[in-house]
Amino acid sequence: MSTGDTFYDMGESMSGPCEEIIKSCAIAIAPPALTFGLSVQALATSIYMNQCNPGDMVKAGGSWIKFAEKNWEALEELGAQTDRVDDDNWKGEDAEAFKGASRNVGLQLGELAVTATLIGVQLIALGFCLAVYWVFLLACAVVMEAFLVAYVAAYAGVATAVGAESIRAGCLTVATSLCASVKSFEAVLKSISTGCAAMTGAMTAFTFGFQKGAGNPVSPVDIAGSGLTDLLIGLGTYAERALTMTPGGRHASVTGGAAARHGVQSQGNGGFGLVSAGGDRLLANGPDAVGDPGDIKWTD
Repeated sequence: MSTGDTFYDMGESMSGPCEEIIKSCAIAIAPPALTFGLSVQALATSIYMNQCNPGDMVKAGGSWIKFAEKNWEALEELGAQTDRVDDDNWKGEDAEAFKGASRNVGLQLGELAVTATLIGVQLIALGFCLAVYWVFLLACAVVMEAFLVAYVAAYAGVATAVGAESIRAGCLTVATSLCASVKSFEAVLKSISTGCAAMTGAMTAFTFGFQKGAGNPVSPVDIAGSGLTDLLIGLGTYAERALTMTPGGRHASVTGGAAARHGVQSQGNGGFGLVSAGGDRLLANGPDAVGDPGDIKWTD
């Protein structure tokens, strides 16, 4: 099994459990957020605004690695075939033209392989970081649920009702601390994702220029067309969530309607959102939409 296959299968196996964790967090955090107030609502906002599935991210990275491996294989095969040409079996201008064209195609294959490898590694690293992030968010949701159970139980008894507000105050204190940790996680994730986006954009631009200069009739629409569509859908989904968090989209708190909406709609497949019901799974659907990179055959 190749490295790309390993990560692709790993992402496939992670995707289902991660989806359940994401849905469970979205549903579980809503009652405490509505009951206890701003600190818990800030935790809920982080859950609702970061619904990307880590398994899908790793799977997408594996797809890029598989594509890179196919290019490396094609490059090696092309080199082996080119090396068979010598003065004993072929010489002259045509032979030299063939060798030059072979080197040109080899450079293109090598450049595509390097670019695909770097993109794949970035996605895999980001996917693992997101996995750690979601495990922490799950722990936060469980802690908030425990406080809610204790709070409701305290109010259920006449003798214990007096301690209910102390439980609420303790919950808000813990939530404030957890929220600070969550924001630290998000700062790291934002730094990584921003770097990945910048590097991917730079590599895409370089790939277009390199392939064009090598005589490959590439088109910007072919390179960026489907990705741009996914980007616009993703941004639209994100904007919709941002604006439903609070009036003006400041994400400071979660209104009752927004919490109920996100909690209920998160039970569906592929996340939630009016802009795109599958907006959370763009990275996973992208590779599948163009077929399995492992099935690509540059040579017969």
